[in-house]
Amino acid sequence: MNVHAQHFQNALPDALEAEQALLGAILINNDAYWRVAGFLQPMHFQEKLHQLIYETAGTLIAEGRAANPITMKPYLPSAEMVGEKTLGQYLAQLAVEAVNVINAYDYGRAIIEMWSRHRMIGIAQELDEISRHMPANINPEKIIATIVDQLSHVAREGNERASSLKYGVVLPRAVDRAAKDSGDHASRIPWFLPEITEALGDMRRGNLIGLMSDSGGGKTSFSLQQLRFAAERGYRSALFSIEISEEEAALQAAAQKARIPLDRVDAFNLNSREKEEIEREMADSTDLPFHIVGFGDCTLSDIRVKLEGLVKSQGLDLVFIDHAKMIGLPNPRDIFAERINALYRGLKAMAKSLNVAIVILIQRNDEWKKRFQSGGSLRPVMGDAYGGSSIKQHLDVWFSIYRPEPLYRELIPSMPTERVREGELTKKQIMIQKLEASKGKAAIINHKRRRGEPGRCPEIKFEGEYTMFSSLVEDTAPGFDFDEGAIL
Repeated sequence: MNVHAQHFQNALPDALEAEQALLGAILINNDAYWRVAGFLQPMHFQEKLHQLIYETAGTLIAEGRAANPITMKPYLPSAEMVGEKTLGQYLAQLAVEAVNVINAYDYGRAIIEMWSRHRMIGIAQELDEISRHMPANINPEKIIATIVDQLSHVAREGNERASSLKYGVVLPRAVDRAAKDSGDHASRIPWFLPEITEALGDMRRGNLIGLMSDSGGGKTSFSLQQLRFAAERGYRSALFSIEISEEEAALQAAAQKARIPLDRVDAFNLNSREKEEIEREMADSTDLPFHIVGFGDCTLSDIRVKLEGLVKSQGLDLVFIDHAKMIGLPNPRDIFAERINALYRGLKAMAKSLNVAIVILIQRNDEWKKRFQSGGSLRPVMGDAYGGSSIKQHLDVWFSIYRPEPLYRELIPSMPTERVREGELTKKQIMIQKLEASKGKAAIINHKRRRGEPGRCPEIKFEGEYTMFSSLVEDTAPGFDFDEGAIL
């Protein structure tokens, strides 16, 4: 058998000296632990014994106890040998040879950097193996998505955990960034209605925004209007559509712009004027920076691959994802709450790292029905979200589109008959009155606004014939105020 040099793998690089130096620094001064504890975990150490020593020292220090070769010895395997030394002797050697604790942070950075390199090497080897022996149920796109997900995890672990800057360093940079953004046309993206801007402020690149509504409440209609509005003003926009096809989304956007009922466009039952409007929209949209990306089964990795591709090839300012419940949750072995948090955490990381404003559409659950039966309001609350109110921590802005009209239509048929005194109205009659009062009305309910106060809920108009939202500013009489009691 002929043996060539390439048949032998080079030894992996290591940071054993940095591991020893850091552990020694911690043993002689426990304060050194807190310089790295925020980002360095036991798994980042290459040597298994060093993992155990670091974890044990951290446990003792976190409990306010001293961690030194003497106090740690009872908690470590006494029979363990390090070369010709016992573990106790090895701990003493680490402490004796420690130079100082000043460089503890740098030692920690060297350790996590080496961990990242080892992970990349392992991922590359896995990629080589699966590419050579690809199973029938796998395709290149799935492999790429998996590898991207793994590499992104390595990047987050290596960078976000270890990154920290002093206030005095961050402040000038933050001021410069704010000054630059104030004159940057693309850094702030306006909403298509003034009432929304007043309640939420402009969208900002790098932010994750949650838009919640009931099924059939107008999330997709709102998204198409906003995206086309932004594209007309030069913002590069995209709809990631998981629920409806690209053609369905395009027809709905065209129907909104031409103000033609969607069912007529869908059946192509158009008069001559309507055909002219559609042809005009086809011509006007040719160079519009508005992309529609359709998905079948979809994971967070699939979204990341598509989003990164669009950012690199087209540039992108704004993307709407329709919707969260259709995205396959990561980490199947974890509990549901952890998987939901991982989903929104991943979306937030994408928005920040790619500097794109991401609006994630959120399906409202049926908790409102239970509240209503107990005498509560139909109004959306944060706990109604898919994933619950805990997703709030990952969202920069969170608002709901509240249209009570379809909710009343759903409730009225199931309401029981009742007897009342002469001249009084039954609950069903009262609800019918509220239904009439709510027709064509919607409210923007601000649950969270990182830059500003939440709680504002301006009313806007919903034109059901064209499945689109419009402003009430011109229609509002002087002194008009949104009376929740009239329609809620």
